[in-house]
Amino acid sequence: MENLEQIQTEQQTKKEGGLGFKGVVEIFYQPAKLFERLKDDPKLLVPWIVFFLLIFSSIYLISDLIAEMQMDIMKEKVADQGLGTANLPTAAQIKWSTVIIGPLMLMLSPLIAAGLALFFGNVVMAGRATYRQLLSVMLFGEIIYGLGGIIMAPLMVAKGSMNVTISLAALLQDVQVQDPMFVALSKFGAFYIWEFIVIGIGLSVIYGFSRNKGYTLAVLSMGMISITHALVQLAFG
Repeated sequence: MENLEQIQTEQQTKKEGGLGFKGVVEIFYQPAKLFERLKDDPKLLVPWIVFFLLIFSSIYLISDLIAEMQMDIMKEKVADQGLGTANLPTAAQIKWSTVIIGPLMLMLSPLIAAGLALFFGNVVMAGRATYRQLLSVMLFGEIIYGLGGIIMAPLMVAKGSMNVTISLAALLQDVQVQDPMFVALSKFGAFYIWEFIVIGIGLSVIYGFSRNKGYTLAVLSMGMISITHALVQLAFG
């Protein structure tokens, strides 16, 4: 009993008050130190709320642009098929479905990525980590992605176009954002790369892996989602 009480006391002393809120800031300038503390006391709620607010805000800001783009695509398709536009949804319907469904779909990304990291890290690479630890890493990493969205959204609104990027897709001329090549090259963007590096650091800390092994695991988990998105767009876009 004494040993059990001692272990419980040690675990309690490892917990740091306000770590979730501190982590939202520290993820940008000292991710390794942050993940060292999150390893023993993973946080989920605060980073998840912050991530949701960031992506909801960015999608809301550009929702009119998204609706306009989707309307143009649908009108083009029905015109090619010789059909009328009477049954098409309105721009307002597209806008609000995007505002509601878009953030919810993106919220699934860290859940899937954590599951992939658990499989590759625990089974393939013979490491040891819990799903909660890995989900905490993914959620804090996603805050960087969310920041990128909230920075780019006002630029898109100012330009009146979705075709605003700080990725390799900027090299393309007169290409729409739904173009398969644009989608593929947009994955090589500043915030994507930053996110992968931070997640790689987090995974290396949680598992006790080398940095290179952590980066590899980041590509196999979070990166796999981006790669799949690009491949699907290339195949069916």
